[in-house]
Amino acid sequence: MKDAVKHASLHKLPQVLVQSPHQMSDIDWAGWARMRAANLDIQSPYFHPDYTRLLAELRDDVRVVCQYDEDGTPAAFLPVQGQRFARPVGAPMSDYHAIITDRDDVTYDSLLSSSGIGAYHYSCATDVKRLRMPQILSRSETAAIEIETTAEDWRAGRDGSYRRHLKSNRRRTRKAEEALGPKRIELFSRNIDVYASLLQWKREKFVQTGKYDVLSAEWTQNLIRTLWERGQESGLRCDMHALYFGDRLAAIDLGLSNGKIFHSWMVAYDDELSEYAPGIQLLEGLIDATPETGYRRIDMGEGLDGYKRHYGTASEEVVSGFVPVTGAAGRLSRIYAATERWGVGRLKDAPGKLRRRYSQIAACEDDTKRRVRHLIAAITTSGRN
Repeated sequence: MKDAVKHASLHKLPQVLVQSPHQMSDIDWAGWARMRAANLDIQSPYFHPDYTRLLAELRDDVRVVCQYDEDGTPAAFLPVQGQRFARPVGAPMSDYHAIITDRDDVTYDSLLSSSGIGAYHYSCATDVKRLRMPQILSRSETAAIEIETTAEDWRAGRDGSYRRHLKSNRRRTRKAEEALGPKRIELFSRNIDVYASLLQWKREKFVQTGKYDVLSAEWTQNLIRTLWERGQESGLRCDMHALYFGDRLAAIDLGLSNGKIFHSWMVAYDDELSEYAPGIQLLEGLIDATPETGYRRIDMGEGLDGYKRHYGTASEEVVSGFVPVTGAAGRLSRIYAATERWGVGRLKDAPGKLRRRYSQIAACEDDTKRRVRHLIAAITTSGRN
Protein backbone atom coordinates (compact mmCIF):
# COMPACT_ATOMS: atom_id res chain seq x y z
CA MET A 1 0.00 0.00 0.00
CA LYS A 2 2.83 2.40 0.87
CA ASP A 3 4.49 1.85 -2.53
CA ALA A 4 1.20 2.34 -4.36
CA VAL A 5 0.51 5.63 -2.54
CA LYS A 6 4.05 6.83 -3.26
CA HIS A 7 3.79 6.15 -6.98
CA ALA A 8 0.23 7.38 -7.32
CA SER A 9 1.30 10.75 -5.90
CA LEU A 10 4.32 11.20 -8.14
CA HIS A 11 2.34 13.38 -10.56
CA LYS A 12 2.58 16.07 -7.87
CA LEU A 13 6.38 15.76 -7.70
CA PRO A 14 9.19 16.33 -10.23
CA GLN A 15 9.53 13.54 -12.74
CA VAL A 16 13.12 13.07 -11.62
CA LEU A 17 13.78 12.09 -8.01
CA VAL A 18 17.14 11.41 -6.34
CA GLN A 19 16.73 8.69 -3.74
CA SER A 20 18.76 6.45 -1.53
CA PRO A 21 18.40 2.79 -2.57
CA HIS A 22 16.85 2.28 0.87
CA GLN A 23 14.03 4.66 -0.11
CA MET A 24 13.24 2.92 -3.38
CA SER A 25 10.07 0.87 -3.51
CA ASP A 26 9.29 -2.63 -4.68
CA ILE A 27 7.76 -1.04 -7.79
CA ASP A 28 11.09 0.70 -8.47
CA TRP A 29 13.09 -2.51 -8.19
CA ALA A 30 10.60 -4.41 -10.31
CA GLY A 31 10.90 -1.68 -12.95
CA TRP A 32 14.68 -1.96 -12.81
CA ALA A 33 14.47 -5.73 -13.38
CA ARG A 34 11.96 -5.28 -16.21
CA MET A 35 14.14 -2.74 -18.03
CA ARG A 36 17.25 -4.92 -17.71
CA ALA A 37 15.39 -7.89 -19.14
CA ALA A 38 14.25 -5.79 -22.10
CA ASN A 39 17.62 -4.21 -22.90
CA LEU A 40 20.47 -6.50 -23.99
CA ASP A 41 22.96 -3.64 -23.55
CA ILE A 42 22.66 -3.72 -19.74
CA GLN A 43 23.05 -7.42 -19.03
CA SER A 44 26.45 -7.03 -17.31
CA PRO A 45 26.46 -8.02 -13.62
CA TYR A 46 27.47 -4.42 -12.82
CA PHE A 47 23.92 -3.41 -13.75
CA HIS A 48 22.26 -5.94 -11.46
CA PRO A 49 20.15 -4.14 -8.83
CA ASP A 50 21.86 -6.09 -6.03
CA TYR A 51 25.17 -4.46 -6.97
CA THR A 52 23.76 -1.00 -6.18
CA ARG A 53 21.95 -2.25 -3.07
CA LEU A 54 25.16 -3.77 -1.69
CA LEU A 55 27.16 -0.62 -2.33
CA ALA A 56 24.52 1.36 -0.46
CA GLU A 57 25.30 -0.83 2.57
CA LEU A 58 29.02 -0.07 2.26
CA ARG A 59 28.94 3.65 1.40
CA ASP A 60 26.69 6.38 2.73
CA ASP A 61 26.75 8.51 -0.45
CA VAL A 62 25.07 6.07 -2.86
CA ARG A 63 21.97 7.49 -4.52
CA VAL A 64 19.83 6.67 -7.55
CA VAL A 65 18.60 9.29 -10.00
CA CYS A 66 15.11 8.01 -10.84
CA GLN A 67 12.97 9.17 -13.74
CA TYR A 68 9.21 8.47 -13.81
CA ASP A 69 6.43 8.86 -16.33
CA GLU A 70 3.50 11.08 -15.38
CA ASP A 71 1.58 8.07 -14.07
CA GLY A 72 4.47 7.10 -11.78
CA THR A 73 5.83 4.28 -13.94
CA PRO A 74 9.64 3.99 -13.60
CA ALA A 75 11.35 5.05 -16.83
CA ALA A 76 15.07 5.15 -15.97
CA PHE A 77 17.58 4.79 -13.13
CA LEU A 78 21.15 6.02 -12.80
CA PRO A 79 22.97 4.80 -9.67
CA VAL A 80 25.68 7.22 -8.53
CA GLN A 81 27.90 8.02 -5.59
CA GLY A 82 29.04 11.44 -4.43
CA GLN A 83 27.27 14.76 -4.06
CA ARG A 84 27.85 17.75 -6.36
CA PHE A 85 30.61 15.85 -8.18
CA ALA A 86 28.93 12.49 -8.80
CA ARG A 87 30.47 9.30 -10.17
CA PRO A 88 29.06 5.95 -11.25
CA VAL A 89 28.11 3.74 -8.34
CA GLY A 90 31.05 1.63 -7.21
CA ALA A 91 33.67 3.75 -8.99
CA PRO A 92 36.50 2.96 -9.52
CA MET A 93 35.65 -0.71 -8.95
CA SER A 94 32.82 -0.74 -11.51
CA ASP A 95 34.20 -1.53 -14.96
CA TYR A 96 31.04 -0.52 -16.83
CA HIS A 97 28.46 2.25 -16.33
CA ALA A 98 25.10 2.95 -17.97
CA ILE A 99 21.61 4.31 -17.42
CA ILE A 100 19.20 1.53 -16.54
CA THR A 101 16.40 2.00 -19.06
CA ASP A 102 14.73 0.48 -22.09
CA ARG A 103 13.80 3.88 -23.58
CA ASP A 104 15.61 5.41 -26.56
CA ASP A 105 14.84 9.01 -25.57
CA VAL A 106 16.53 9.00 -22.14
CA THR A 107 19.86 10.88 -22.10
CA TYR A 108 22.30 11.89 -19.39
CA ASP A 109 21.30 15.52 -19.91
CA SER A 110 17.59 14.83 -19.53
CA LEU A 111 18.13 12.65 -16.47
CA LEU A 112 20.62 14.88 -14.64
CA SER A 113 19.29 18.35 -15.49
CA SER A 114 16.95 18.52 -12.47
CA SER A 115 18.84 16.13 -10.19
CA GLY A 116 20.80 18.73 -8.21
CA ILE A 117 24.06 17.11 -9.31
CA GLY A 118 26.59 19.64 -10.61
CA ALA A 119 28.72 17.27 -12.71
CA TYR A 120 28.88 13.57 -13.44
CA HIS A 121 32.30 12.02 -14.07
CA TYR A 122 32.32 8.63 -15.76
CA SER A 123 35.14 6.38 -16.94
CA CYS A 124 33.63 3.52 -18.98
CA ALA A 125 30.08 4.20 -20.15
CA THR A 126 28.56 1.60 -22.45
CA ASP A 127 25.56 3.69 -23.56
CA VAL A 128 27.42 6.05 -25.90
CA LYS A 129 24.26 7.14 -27.73
CA ARG A 130 22.97 8.85 -24.57
CA LEU A 131 25.91 11.29 -24.42
CA ARG A 132 26.72 14.37 -26.48
CA MET A 133 30.09 14.67 -28.26
CA PRO A 134 31.50 17.42 -25.98
CA GLN A 135 30.90 15.14 -22.98
CA ILE A 136 33.16 12.39 -24.39
CA LEU A 137 36.91 12.71 -23.79
CA SER A 138 38.14 9.26 -24.84
CA ARG A 139 36.92 6.12 -26.56
CA SER A 140 37.98 2.50 -26.36
CA GLU A 141 36.69 -1.03 -26.97
CA THR A 142 35.84 -3.91 -24.66
CA ALA A 143 36.80 -7.55 -25.19
CA ALA A 144 34.74 -10.63 -24.36
CA ILE A 145 34.75 -14.33 -25.12
CA GLU A 146 31.37 -15.67 -26.21
CA ILE A 147 31.01 -19.45 -26.19
CA GLU A 148 27.70 -20.48 -27.74
CA THR A 149 28.30 -24.23 -27.97
CA THR A 150 31.59 -25.87 -26.96
CA ALA A 151 35.18 -24.81 -26.33
CA GLU A 152 36.23 -26.92 -29.32
CA ASP A 153 33.83 -25.05 -31.60
CA TRP A 154 35.01 -21.73 -30.20
CA ARG A 155 38.65 -22.58 -30.87
CA ALA A 156 37.85 -23.86 -34.35
CA GLY A 157 36.50 -20.43 -35.20
CA ARG A 158 39.64 -18.58 -34.17
CA ASP A 159 42.24 -17.33 -36.65
CA GLY A 160 45.81 -18.41 -37.29
CA SER A 161 47.17 -15.88 -34.79
CA TYR A 162 45.24 -17.54 -31.98
CA ARG A 163 46.28 -21.02 -33.06
CA ARG A 164 49.95 -20.00 -32.96
CA HIS A 165 49.34 -18.45 -29.55
CA LEU A 166 47.64 -21.65 -28.34
CA LYS A 167 50.54 -23.79 -29.58
CA SER A 168 53.00 -21.61 -27.66
CA ASN A 169 50.79 -21.75 -24.57
CA ARG A 170 50.68 -25.54 -24.65
CA ARG A 171 54.48 -25.63 -24.72
CA ARG A 172 54.44 -23.50 -21.55
CA THR A 173 52.00 -25.93 -19.98
CA ARG A 174 54.31 -28.88 -20.64
CA LYS A 175 57.29 -27.01 -19.21
CA ALA A 176 55.35 -26.03 -16.09
CA GLU A 177 54.09 -29.57 -15.54
CA GLU A 178 57.59 -31.00 -15.96
CA ALA A 179 58.95 -28.53 -13.39
CA LEU A 180 56.10 -28.36 -10.89
CA GLY A 181 53.52 -31.07 -11.48
CA PRO A 182 50.20 -31.57 -13.26
CA LYS A 183 48.05 -28.60 -14.14
CA ARG A 184 44.68 -28.42 -12.42
CA ILE A 185 42.01 -25.79 -11.93
CA GLU A 186 39.92 -25.40 -8.82
CA LEU A 187 36.58 -23.91 -9.89
CA PHE A 188 34.49 -21.82 -7.50
CA SER A 189 37.19 -21.89 -4.84
CA ARG A 190 36.06 -21.21 -1.27
CA ASN A 191 39.61 -21.35 0.09
CA ILE A 192 40.33 -18.31 2.27
CA ASP A 193 44.09 -18.77 1.80
CA VAL A 194 43.66 -18.51 -1.96
CA TYR A 195 41.58 -15.37 -1.46
CA ALA A 196 44.32 -13.89 0.75
CA SER A 197 46.92 -14.70 -1.93
CA LEU A 198 44.81 -12.89 -4.51
CA LEU A 199 44.77 -9.71 -2.44
CA GLN A 200 48.46 -9.97 -1.62
CA TRP A 201 49.56 -10.50 -5.23
CA LYS A 202 47.25 -7.78 -6.50
CA ARG A 203 48.44 -5.21 -3.98
CA GLU A 204 52.07 -6.09 -4.63
CA LYS A 205 51.44 -5.43 -8.32
CA PHE A 206 50.05 -1.97 -7.51
CA VAL A 207 53.30 -1.20 -5.69
CA GLN A 208 55.45 -2.54 -8.53
CA THR A 209 53.64 -0.49 -11.17
CA GLY A 210 53.23 2.67 -9.10
CA LYS A 211 49.48 2.64 -9.68
CA TYR A 212 46.98 3.66 -7.03
CA ASP A 213 45.98 0.71 -4.86
CA VAL A 214 42.18 0.63 -5.09
CA LEU A 215 42.18 -2.07 -2.42
CA SER A 216 43.62 0.34 0.16
CA ALA A 217 40.09 1.57 0.93
CA GLU A 218 38.08 -0.50 3.39
CA TRP A 219 34.85 -0.39 1.36
CA THR A 220 36.47 -1.79 -1.80
CA GLN A 221 37.75 -4.85 0.04
CA ASN A 222 34.39 -5.27 1.77
CA LEU A 223 32.67 -5.15 -1.62
CA ILE A 224 34.58 -8.04 -3.19
CA ARG A 225 34.70 -10.05 0.04
CA THR A 226 30.93 -9.80 0.56
CA LEU A 227 30.22 -10.79 -3.03
CA TRP A 228 32.62 -13.73 -2.81
CA GLU A 229 31.09 -14.95 0.45
CA ARG A 230 27.64 -15.08 -1.16
CA GLY A 231 28.58 -18.30 -2.91
CA GLN A 232 27.67 -19.97 -6.16
CA GLU A 233 23.91 -20.07 -5.60
CA SER A 234 23.48 -16.29 -5.43
CA GLY A 235 22.10 -14.42 -8.43
CA LEU A 236 24.93 -11.90 -8.10
CA ARG A 237 28.25 -12.93 -6.60
CA CYS A 238 31.99 -13.13 -7.12
CA ASP A 239 33.30 -16.46 -8.40
CA MET A 240 36.95 -17.29 -7.71
CA HIS A 241 38.90 -19.81 -9.78
CA ALA A 242 42.46 -20.95 -9.08
CA LEU A 243 45.17 -22.58 -11.20
CA TYR A 244 47.71 -24.98 -9.69
CA PHE A 245 50.73 -26.82 -11.01
CA GLY A 246 51.10 -29.73 -8.65
CA ASP A 247 50.56 -28.20 -5.21
CA ARG A 248 51.82 -24.76 -6.30
CA LEU A 249 49.20 -22.04 -6.55
CA ALA A 250 49.96 -20.22 -9.82
CA ALA A 251 47.09 -17.88 -10.73
CA ILE A 252 43.70 -16.66 -9.49
CA ASP A 253 40.79 -15.03 -11.29
CA LEU A 254 37.99 -13.48 -9.25
CA GLY A 255 35.08 -12.22 -11.31
CA LEU A 256 31.67 -10.67 -10.88
CA SER A 257 29.03 -13.10 -12.12
CA ASN A 258 25.30 -13.55 -12.54
CA GLY A 259 25.68 -17.17 -13.62
CA LYS A 260 25.86 -16.85 -17.40
CA ILE A 261 28.28 -13.92 -17.52
CA PHE A 262 31.66 -13.97 -15.77
CA HIS A 263 33.31 -10.55 -15.71
CA SER A 264 36.99 -11.12 -14.96
CA TRP A 265 37.51 -8.50 -12.24
CA MET A 266 40.75 -9.26 -10.42
CA VAL A 267 43.44 -11.49 -11.93
CA ALA A 268 46.68 -12.17 -10.08
CA TYR A 269 49.48 -14.70 -10.36
CA ASP A 270 52.73 -15.80 -8.76
CA ASP A 271 55.43 -13.58 -10.28
CA GLU A 272 57.99 -16.36 -9.91
CA LEU A 273 55.99 -18.42 -12.41
CA SER A 274 55.52 -15.67 -15.00
CA GLU A 275 57.53 -17.58 -17.65
CA TYR A 276 54.64 -20.08 -17.78
CA ALA A 277 52.02 -17.36 -18.40
CA PRO A 278 49.79 -18.65 -15.56
CA GLY A 279 47.07 -16.06 -16.16
CA ILE A 280 46.64 -17.26 -19.75
CA GLN A 281 46.72 -20.87 -18.60
CA LEU A 282 43.86 -20.14 -16.23
CA LEU A 283 41.85 -18.37 -18.93
CA GLU A 284 42.25 -21.35 -21.26
CA GLY A 285 41.08 -23.59 -18.42
CA LEU A 286 37.98 -21.45 -17.87
CA ILE A 287 37.13 -21.72 -21.55
CA ASP A 288 37.34 -25.51 -21.27
CA ALA A 289 35.28 -25.49 -18.07
CA THR A 290 32.19 -23.69 -19.44
CA PRO A 291 30.06 -26.87 -19.16
CA GLU A 292 30.82 -26.92 -15.41
CA THR A 293 30.59 -23.17 -14.80
CA GLY A 294 27.61 -22.43 -17.01
CA TYR A 295 29.31 -19.29 -18.38
CA ARG A 296 28.34 -18.20 -21.87
CA ARG A 297 30.34 -15.00 -21.80
CA ILE A 298 33.73 -14.32 -20.21
CA ASP A 299 34.10 -10.55 -20.17
CA MET A 300 37.68 -9.29 -20.10
CA GLY A 301 36.73 -5.64 -19.72
CA GLU A 302 38.06 -2.56 -21.45
CA GLY A 303 40.96 -2.71 -23.91
CA LEU A 304 41.99 -4.89 -26.83
CA ASP A 305 45.72 -4.93 -26.13
CA GLY A 306 48.00 -7.84 -25.24
CA TYR A 307 46.46 -11.26 -24.80
CA LYS A 308 42.93 -9.94 -25.37
CA ARG A 309 43.47 -9.63 -29.10
CA HIS A 310 43.78 -13.43 -29.28
CA TYR A 311 40.64 -14.13 -27.27
CA GLY A 312 38.10 -11.39 -27.89
CA THR A 313 35.21 -12.56 -30.06
CA ALA A 314 32.83 -9.76 -29.06
CA SER A 315 33.37 -6.09 -28.30
CA GLU A 316 31.54 -2.82 -27.84
CA GLU A 317 32.55 0.82 -27.67
CA VAL A 318 32.89 2.48 -24.27
CA VAL A 319 33.64 6.12 -23.50
CA SER A 320 35.00 8.26 -20.68
CA GLY A 321 34.43 11.91 -19.82
CA PHE A 322 32.25 14.42 -17.99
CA VAL A 323 28.64 15.53 -18.03
CA PRO A 324 28.74 19.14 -16.77
CA VAL A 325 25.28 19.95 -15.46
CA THR A 326 25.09 23.14 -13.42
CA GLY A 327 26.79 25.45 -10.95
CA ALA A 328 30.44 25.56 -9.92
CA ALA A 329 30.87 21.81 -10.34
CA GLY A 330 29.65 21.99 -13.94
CA ARG A 331 31.89 24.96 -14.77
CA LEU A 332 34.92 23.32 -13.22
CA SER A 333 34.26 20.14 -15.20
CA ARG A 334 34.19 22.13 -18.44
CA ILE A 335 37.58 23.60 -17.55
CA TYR A 336 38.95 20.12 -16.80
CA ALA A 337 37.61 18.86 -20.12
CA ALA A 338 39.12 21.74 -22.12
CA THR A 339 42.49 21.29 -20.40
CA GLU A 340 42.47 17.58 -21.05
CA ARG A 341 41.64 17.98 -24.74
CA TRP A 342 44.40 20.58 -25.08
CA GLY A 343 46.92 18.33 -23.37
CA VAL A 344 46.31 15.17 -25.41
CA GLY A 345 48.96 16.04 -28.02
CA ARG A 346 50.91 18.88 -26.48
CA LEU A 347 51.49 17.29 -23.07
CA LYS A 348 51.25 13.59 -24.03
CA ASP A 349 47.87 13.40 -22.31
CA ALA A 350 49.42 14.31 -18.93
CA PRO A 351 46.29 16.20 -17.73
CA GLY A 352 44.11 13.24 -18.70
CA LYS A 353 46.33 10.72 -16.94
CA LEU A 354 46.41 12.83 -13.81
CA ARG A 355 42.62 13.37 -13.91
CA ARG A 356 41.98 9.64 -14.28
CA ARG A 357 44.33 8.86 -11.40
CA TYR A 358 42.77 11.50 -9.15
CA SER A 359 39.29 10.29 -10.07
CA GLN A 360 40.20 6.84 -8.78
CA ILE A 361 41.64 8.28 -5.58
CA ALA A 362 38.71 10.61 -4.92
CA ALA A 363 36.19 7.83 -5.51
CA CYS A 364 37.90 5.56 -2.98
CA GLU A 365 39.07 8.01 -0.35
CA ASP A 366 36.76 10.29 1.63
CA ASP A 367 39.56 11.77 3.73
CA THR A 368 41.16 14.86 2.15
CA LYS A 369 44.61 14.22 3.62
CA ARG A 370 44.67 10.69 2.22
CA ARG A 371 43.57 12.01 -1.18
CA VAL A 372 46.41 14.52 -1.22
CA ARG A 373 48.96 11.91 -0.15
CA HIS A 374 47.89 9.48 -2.85
CA LEU A 375 47.79 12.26 -5.47
CA ILE A 376 51.37 13.30 -4.65
CA ALA A 377 52.40 9.68 -5.05
CA ALA A 378 50.59 9.57 -8.39
CA ILE A 379 52.44 12.68 -9.63
CA THR A 380 55.75 11.25 -8.42
CA THR A 381 55.26 7.99 -10.30
CA SER A 382 53.53 9.42 -13.39
CA GLY A 383 56.81 9.55 -15.29
CA ARG A 384 57.11 5.75 -15.29
CA ASN A 385 53.49 4.89 -16.11
